[in-house]
Amino acid sequence: MIQIINRIKFLRYGMVLFIFCPCYLYAQEINTKALFSIPEETVQKETAQKAVISTTNPDATTTDNRQNKTTVNIPSGMDTSSMIWLIQKALYDTTGIILFNEEELPPADMPDSVYIRRLAAMPSIISLPYNDIVRNYIVYYMQKHPRHSAKMLGLAEYYLPVFEEILDAYNIPLEMKVLPIIESALNPVAVSRVGATGMWQFILTTGRRYGLTVNTYVDERRDPIASTYAAAKYLTALYAMFEDWTLALAAYNCGEGNVLKAITRAGGKQDYWEIYPYLPKETRNYVPLFIAANYAITYYKEHRLIPEPVDVPVRADTFMINSKLHFEQIANTINIPISQLRKLNPQYKRDIIPGNERPYELRIPSEYTDDFIENERKIYGHNEAKYFNPNIVVNPTTAPKSNKSATSRSSDVSGSQTITHQVKSGESLGIIAGKYNVKLNDLYSWNNLTAASTIYPGQKLMIYGKSAAPKQTENKNVNPSTDNKYHIVEKGDSFWSITQKYNVGLDSLLEINNMTKNSKLLPGKKILLP
Repeated sequence: MIQIINRIKFLRYGMVLFIFCPCYLYAQEINTKALFSIPEETVQKETAQKAVISTTNPDATTTDNRQNKTTVNIPSGMDTSSMIWLIQKALYDTTGIILFNEEELPPADMPDSVYIRRLAAMPSIISLPYNDIVRNYIVYYMQKHPRHSAKMLGLAEYYLPVFEEILDAYNIPLEMKVLPIIESALNPVAVSRVGATGMWQFILTTGRRYGLTVNTYVDERRDPIASTYAAAKYLTALYAMFEDWTLALAAYNCGEGNVLKAITRAGGKQDYWEIYPYLPKETRNYVPLFIAANYAITYYKEHRLIPEPVDVPVRADTFMINSKLHFEQIANTINIPISQLRKLNPQYKRDIIPGNERPYELRIPSEYTDDFIENERKIYGHNEAKYFNPNIVVNPTTAPKSNKSATSRSSDVSGSQTITHQVKSGESLGIIAGKYNVKLNDLYSWNNLTAASTIYPGQKLMIYGKSAAPKQTENKNVNPSTDNKYHIVEKGDSFWSITQKYNVGLDSLLEINNMTKNSKLLPGKKILLP
């Protein structure tokens, strides 16, 4: 018991790790020297094997020497800060049981030459050298914690194809897709102790620099798709700075400034392994972790690992939301589990989509798409007063005399009065209805709108008094796109066909609708034209 206590000491801080459902876990300081040191007899055995290989296969000797040139001045064990960092990423199972219950890593289940040959066979622009640190991380993934690796592989099967498509669009080596594995264990709501958030672990300033929205309701660092686009832009900028993907990797982890300092201290050398001793401790093991993660997702079958299925909807459709919407309004109306909405939309911190600010994406499982379309108006109107009480209009009979600004904003419409309202920037249909003391549904009907309609600055809306209001008759032939402000999506439409039809630019079309090339075009959806 004393030995166990001496080996495991609780640190002063805790961490929260979410694998979709929150689990409260605690980082611990481990005796990493005992954990990651390789037994002497294993080292001797490997040395003997290398000697045999060098005698029987001269080419193999050349390969081994070339790959192992990086072992100079590199410790075989991982330092304490690296170990704590790795623990923070995912070293516990979902029950919170500590997995470190053995004193040493098991010996590698195959000779170094096999790892070297496999790494050399991987199609990678980025150099994937082999050394003791890389081997230790491979053993960690493949042998030490197979249960954790199986979960990681299951998540990888779900997310990595999405990452590959975006990285490929930016001409970034596809090997970079494993970065979220070592950054966050593919946890979209992971938060580090310094506030880095999401799968790609962006700090606030860097996330905003690359176009991610972060406010009270939304944190797009937690959006797997939006954050991957930001990461692609960031990696492109880092490569343009260092012209070396390995240095770009190091800079992604510790920042451009620290890599530039390491280069200066190394006498201007611009090779990761040459500047290795001058990098922060955490970053020294970042590239070995990157190599081991690429090995793991490529050769897990050879180690008899089976990916664990993930509890996330495989197919989803995307809707653009233009008004405030609460997840419970959706869940209560079409009986979709709110947990699925949270898994598919982790960027909404309070279960609220602030679509009145600008259009935001909502992803729902494909099996609920038809129900959402058919009940769209009902969803927006469900308990609207309960979830959103803007308190914009003050009753003039009860408002304090000093509150003139609030009273002046109220514009009651009565009798036969008819008003044309010109939409201002920042206004929503709910705000306009409140301003004139009219029902939101009446405003929809008078202007042939729906709850999902997009309004834009300068658009004119008709507001009627009671006696002047037109009779509400259905007019299914009214086409909002006749003024070329909108396009109603038809079956078979694509972004390309729309741009050709209206002679508009694709980037402008996507930007004005807050969409990406991967957004789905559903028949009946209205697309705002530039």
